[in-house]
Amino acid sequence: MANQNAKSEPIVIKQPGMDLTIEHRQGLGGEDEGLSFDVTTESEGKRIIRFDCFYKDPHYHIGTTGERKNCKMKNEGITDPVSWSLEQLKTRLPSLVRQAGYESIAATIDQQFVAAQLSRLDADIRARY
Repeated sequence: MANQNAKSEPIVIKQPGMDLTIEHRQGLGGEDEGLSFDVTTESEGKRIIRFDCFYKDPHYHIGTTGERKNCKMKNEGITDPVSWSLEQLKTRLPSLVRQAGYESIAATIDQQFVAAQLSRLDADIRARY
């Protein structure tokens, strides 16, 4: 398992109009924790998508503020939240951003670049889990 400093330093992948921040974080109330993949607007920091690969209750949110629903990964049969989330981000990011209501940002995402960065950083990402 990685040391606490490695877990606390976020990884940020930038694309036009958005940031993908990957970090170990605690959930609300501090009862759960794990790896979080947080896609936000670049200028205002509004949440677009977030995958929370928490130890007890892994889940994800897709949608604009106020419309997001909490989708439980366990209910969808997802047994490896980190690998599943990475696969979604590597292969479906523009589609997910579009689904969240950010068409103009989705149109500018370089999916190949994001996938290459996530693949290159795979060991560092998993060390934060």
